[in-house]
Amino acid sequence: MSAEPTPGLAQQLRDMPKVELHCHLEGCVRPETFIDLARRHGVALPSDDPAQVYAYHDMASFMEVFERLSAAVVTREDVARITYEALVDASRGSNVVYREMFVNPTLHPTLAYPELLDGLTAGVRQARADTGIVARLIPSVYRAHSPARAAAMARDVVAGPRDLVVGLGMDGDELAGPPADFVEAYAIARDGGLPVTAHAGERFVAQEVADCLDLLGCTRLDHGYALARDPELAARVRAEGVHVTYAWLSTTYNFHGPMAEHPFRLLRDAGLSMSMGSDDPAMGGTDLAGDYVAVAEALGFTVADFVAQNRAALAASWLTGPDLEAVRDRLW
Repeated sequence: MSAEPTPGLAQQLRDMPKVELHCHLEGCVRPETFIDLARRHGVALPSDDPAQVYAYHDMASFMEVFERLSAAVVTREDVARITYEALVDASRGSNVVYREMFVNPTLHPTLAYPELLDGLTAGVRQARADTGIVARLIPSVYRAHSPARAAAMARDVVAGPRDLVVGLGMDGDELAGPPADFVEAYAIARDGGLPVTAHAGERFVAQEVADCLDLLGCTRLDHGYALARDPELAARVRAEGVHVTYAWLSTTYNFHGPMAEHPFRLLRDAGLSMSMGSDDPAMGGTDLAGDYVAVAEALGFTVADFVAQNRAALAASWLTGPDLEAVRDRLW
């Protein structure tokens, strides 16, 4: 069993300025806000207890809760509210100084993309004014939706404003839709000048990772845990400079081996460019700082490990211009 971090170390990890590239807007909604929005918009909940409203037990039930939550976000004002709260919580609770945040446009069918983006922009700007956090947005393909919907969404993104939108991603259960289904959407994004990433390898299937590289043209990977069991593919990712964003929450459901074989440790030891994100912090009942402490406790990651990973995350980010230098100056 790993030794717990000293109180001083835990506080250092909480205080550390952080760059976060793997976080879902919909997974950041405060439980109380979810309950309020669900009541307002007539979305039935199994419980109105904030401690139980996000209850799930596996990937399938997690996605059910995620979709129910998304259905409660209906208006431009709802989007602005949850965006603002998500960023304020990250800044004040975990000292996140820069975040790239996924959002699923097709999970909000009541909102045309321009209206959705308007709400997102309002929340991002107000959070920055109040806390100083810098944020950018990554519209994300939802694997359970059709390739046609993904392509239409990608066209909207390419045609829309780009001051805050910096790339295209893909999330949802890997069993719901293979990368090959979304080649068109990714081609639209890349042809429109957007870099692309995708959730892949979360269920430890290496072919998912290879397909996201070869078919979709990804220059970043989210999760990527299958790389820990495929040294040849990991060597390719390292050689090509592909950054991997990992998340403690998901491994608590998808990894059941000894800590000595934990994918985070194996990926670090393989020399990959990598950084941690909170994924869905409100749904997981944690925050990024808490995840830093948990990984230090379980795997022995050090302050130096996380300092290096934050630097690697900023280098792999899609932030440009004066904001990039401003964020760099804030890091340890």
